[in-house]
This record gives sequence, C-alpha cells and structure tokens, in this order.
Amino acid sequence: MTVTGDFDRFFLNLPPFDREKDFNDFWERSINELKKIPMEPAYDGSEKSKASFDTHSISYRSFGHTKIQGELYVPVYTKKPKVIVILPDYNKPNPYARFTLDDTFAYFFLTLRGHTALPAAAAKEEPKSPGFMIENIIDIESYYLRGIYLDAYRALDMLRLNTKLDCSAMGMLGKGLGSAAAVFAAATSGRIGSLVLDTPSFCHLSLSQNISCSDGSNEINAFLDMHRNKKKLIKKNLTYFDALNFSDNIKCATLVTVGFRDSYSPPQCVFALFNHLLCEKTVEVYPDDGNDAGGETQFKKTLQWFKDTLLSA
Repeated sequence: MTVTGDFDRFFLNLPPFDREKDFNDFWERSINELKKIPMEPAYDGSEKSKASFDTHSISYRSFGHTKIQGELYVPVYTKKPKVIVILPDYNKPNPYARFTLDDTFAYFFLTLRGHTALPAAAAKEEPKSPGFMIENIIDIESYYLRGIYLDAYRALDMLRLNTKLDCSAMGMLGKGLGSAAAVFAAATSGRIGSLVLDTPSFCHLSLSQNISCSDGSNEINAFLDMHRNKKKLIKKNLTYFDALNFSDNIKCATLVTVGFRDSYSPPQCVFALFNHLLCEKTVEVYPDDGNDAGGETQFKKTLQWFKDTLLSA
C-alpha cells in the first residue's frame, strides 16, 4: 500500500468519546484527594555530570502515599531554566537516555511507580511484563493507572517548589503510556505550556486493545481471557483512563509523533487522539518507522519545538 493510502486509512479516525456520566467528577475528586496528601519532597544529593548538568535524585509522595522517584537535571550555565517533565513508557527503559540534552532546559525524568524495583533484563533478553496494568483493574478507586496519572499531575506541583527553576509554564514529554499520563496532566492542570506525545498509547481503547502488542495491552487481554464474567466491568473501568477521553480539554500547543509500522501504539489510535485535540497541534509522521518513530532526529526536532513554543509561553 502507498504512503498516501496508509495516511488516509490511519488519519480518518474520529471515534466518539465514551466517558461515563461521572467521569469529570471522578477525576476532580481524585485531584482533591491527592492535594490532601503531604508532598514530602526530598533531594537525595547532587553531582555534576559530564554534560554540564547538576543531577538530583528526587522523591515525593503521591496517590496512596506512595513514594515516587525521579531524576532532575539542571543545566549549570542556564539561570532559572524552564523545565521539561519526561514520562517514560510502561516496562521500557528511558528511550532518550543516549540522546544529547539541550542545556536551555532543565529535565525531570519521572520513574513510573513500581518500576524502581523491576529486575534488570539479561543481555539480549526482553524485560518481563510486571503485571501492574491489571493491578486492581476491577476497582477504579485503587487501579494502578489512577496512581500513574496523579503522579504526573503531582510532579508539576513538586517542581514548583524548586526556586532554581522557572515553572511559570512547563513542558511535558510522554512516551507510550507516559503520553497518556501526560494527556491527563495537560487536561487537568494549567501549568503545562507545551506538550509532546511521542507515539502515545492507551488511547482509543475500544480499538487499541484489539490490535496493540504492547506489554500493557497484553496483560489486560490475558486478564480478560481469564475473567470473562468481568469483561463488561473492566471495559467500563478503562474508559476512565482512556487518553482519548481527556483530549478535548487540552489547551496548550501539542506535538504528536506517529510511526505507521508501530505495533505498540497503533497509528489509527494515535490519529484518533490527535483529531480530537482542539489546541494548536502538529503531527510528525514516520511511514517506515515503528515505535521508535524518528529516533534521535525526532528528539532533536522535539527540543527545538519546545524552544519555539515553551520559551514564548
């Protein structure tokens, strides 16, 4: 099939929202509950890296009083930089670790809850799926993704306490499932000035759960196969976490990347999300790429896009 044919097939997706009646009330209540939890930010020391950044290991309390961890990179020679929050994909290493960071910005690399304790995979061995995506999936009040989304939201408030950073408008970059958390944070917080969704997943679940090969989708589908009597309830519960259902509330400039050969983040689902965005938006299309869409070249373009949008916010 030609690229034009692929583009038309993937782009022409505008599915309806499937939000439950209490969707907004649930998330408003969730955020209010989060605000009652003491943040308890802690900086566990610092060291100067070879790339002109001071690095800090940071922890803070989030949903369920869980300690969330991350690494903050502050450029040595940039006074009061704006900060970009980076949210990784589920059960995957940081995809940007080997790329050069632009010292115009500070960067906070958040570690997804539960992922600090994951065992390292042996050489040439794929990391095993940890099973977090089905943790309390029958109860939306304690479901794993409720914590993931609220962790991203709280990271913004935590960073504002650092007087060395300019948090008047922050950037956020999400990869895969991290993109879904980034969509939530952008839709519910007014603190994000620019948003990048790098091959976003967990969007348009009514389709993606049937075609995605991601670890998260596989975990959920395996659970559904074993608990067929809970299938209707679980599908209803997942609508509260479908990134698509937050998309029309995003106001900041947004950049989306998509690979036509991506089996983890199906391109038709990415475009379903993109088409529902009502903000200033741009899509970077890679017809011959999979989940690494654009690689380091796209990462450089992403940082330039942050300069063009975030520094003027």
